[in-house]
Amino acid sequence: MMRLALNTARLVVLLLLSQAALATPQQLLTDLQHMRLAATNAVTNFYMFSGLDADSKYERRIDQSMKNFNDSLTSARQLASINNMGESIASIDADWKKLSELMMINRNDMLKQGYPNVRLVDEMGRKSSEIVNKASAAYTQLEQSSGIKPSPIVQKARDLALLMEEITSQYAARGTTNLGQVFMGSYSRTLTEMAEDFQQQLTELEGMVKAQKTEILMSSVKSKWRFMEERIKNYNENTVPFLVVSYNDRIIEHLEELESMFQ
Repeated sequence: MMRLALNTARLVVLLLLSQAALATPQQLLTDLQHMRLAATNAVTNFYMFSGLDADSKYERRIDQSMKNFNDSLTSARQLASINNMGESIASIDADWKKLSELMMINRNDMLKQGYPNVRLVDEMGRKSSEIVNKASAAYTQLEQSSGIKPSPIVQKARDLALLMEEITSQYAARGTTNLGQVFMGSYSRTLTEMAEDFQQQLTELEGMVKAQKTEILMSSVKSKWRFMEERIKNYNENTVPFLVVSYNDRIIEHLEELESMFQ
């Protein structure tokens, strides 16, 4: 009886250790995804803040995006050494400190003089893109080194969420200022190209999750995307950035809810 109890205890410990080993890289992958989304969203909210005469609603949204990034970065720092990702996370951390400094300067300029320095806003947008690129590279590196990858459905949902944020950021920059072209130097694709990519990937995701439990969720994503798609492809006509930003938020929420169903 004692031997059986000891063997059972050993099995429980081994199971817990194996689960912990799996959970660590999975959590770090999640942190990297959340950093990508938050870095992009923070800059989007600044575009709205500057384009709508320092609207306090978007100032609060900037604060929330910055907090979301910091929370994920704090978690990633704790997991970095365990996963041999210390150098990658440290590099992202350094870039984030620079972006945070630029955000503070640009926000203060808006509040004190009513307009930001275009060069510094452009630099902030580019720094955000650098962070996203580094987080994406770290994400791929971690998948390869750990041998652990999210399920294809989770990965597709994450790809779509990031693309959605990038589309909205570019739309917000173009729709809130006549300097939008200057701000968007970090994007290599047009809004129309990005929208076509989103539609293609959304169709792929729909084929992957055909089930009753996802029907309402996917229907909501598709209906909101139809609204956005028309305006994104015709962004020079009657821009409605505040509506696009609002629909972006809901689509991201739906995609993360979908992701949680398949983790």
